[in-house]
Amino acid sequence: MEKQDTLDRTAHIFGMTDVEFEKQSRIESEIAAQQIIRQRMLEDQDRQALKNFPNSGEDFDFGFHDQFDS
Repeated sequence: MEKQDTLDRTAHIFGMTDVEFEKQSRIESEIAAQQIIRQRMLEDQDRQALKNFPNSGEDFDFGFHDQFDS
């Protein structure tokens, strides 16, 4: 049986060389990291919006419970 090197096997299995495969893996890792950072930024914006929401302690009456008041 003929022994294939890593380059030939990677090129055969993935349709790209191992150098291209490693480059693709680095790009995918970077994109995943950016998505995590973006998600954290969105969560932080949500937290800031909740902190800035006016909370004067007043009871807001939106009319949802009026039907149950006696």
